[in-house]
This record gives sequence, C-alpha cells and structure tokens, in this order.
Amino acid sequence: MTDEKFFGGHADDLREARRFNFCPILRKDFIIDPYQIIEAKSMGADVILLIAAALEPNTLRELARFAKSLGLEVLMEVHDAEELERSLCPELDVVGVNNRSLKTFEVSLQTSHALVSQIPDSFVKISETWPTPPRRSPRTSRGGLSGFLIGERFMQSSRPHQAAYNFMQAYRKLLKHPA
Repeated sequence: MTDEKFFGGHADDLREARRFNFCPILRKDFIIDPYQIIEAKSMGADVILLIAAALEPNTLRELARFAKSLGLEVLMEVHDAEELERSLCPELDVVGVNNRSLKTFEVSLQTSHALVSQIPDSFVKISETWPTPPRRSPRTSRGGLSGFLIGERFMQSSRPHQAAYNFMQAYRKLLKHPA
C-alpha cells in the first residue's frame, strides 16, 4: 500500500518489501495517471491495481496497456457486475472481486461467488477483502477462484506477519472442518 492519505502507506514501504522479497509485489494505490505506473515500476512493483469504480473504461484500458508496455501485470478490481461488464479488457491479467460494498462498507463473500462465473477463464480470478477471522465459505478452487487478496487488515496489526499467519491457520481449519 503506497497511498498515504487513505491507507497510511508510503512508496518506501514498497521499496523495502522489494529488498526482502522475490515474489511478485503489487502496488496498491489509487492509480489514475500513467506517471503513477512509471513510479510503480521504479519502486520495484510487478503488478499494479486499477480500480474500475474510480476509472472510466477507456482510461482503465489505456492505463492497463501502458502498464503492460512497461512489463507490469495488471489487477483490475470490481465491486459489482456493472463494473465488470463495462471494464473488462484483454490488457488485464487478474480480475479481483472486492467483497466490501462501497455503499455500506459491509463485507460479504457472496459478492465474489456471484461474480466469479461472469469472469472469463482467460483471467486469474481472485476474491478481495475477506472477513477476519475468515468465515465459512466454499473452497476457492470450487468456486472458480484462484485465491484471495487481503492486505489492509494485516497492515493494521503491529505484527502483520503474525496476523497473516493466524488468518491462514484459521482458513485451513475451515477447509478441513467446514461446519
């Protein structure tokens, strides 16, 4: 998270993560300008986030195309079927369904389950903003999802690595014993 105003992040956070990680790193920010994509590349990001709710479809497509030209992958975030339908384009690599309603801020896994079948199989499909601790839900692979993206809740913890570990343990327990 590199957005300072809303997430309390900073560009140095991404640079620091790059120093210690060799896995793909996402720049999570409100990207609205090509300059931010150049910044993402220079910080060491591998993937950028484009939020369909914040971008006109043509702008989203142009930003995605520019990111691809720099060798970055593109994750598009949607909140509902209308955003998905108007913004889906071939320049994307991953489509994430955010389970948090922008109107009520409530989190419902039904959002992902309702939209996953509408995302073409040519895209990696992920579910974003899961409840913490995780609640009972079908396995991600059964629903056509490749995985999930959770970040903000972990970063609010004084020990984010422990928060992530605890979440993974609780999720594994749900998969073994789905009540």
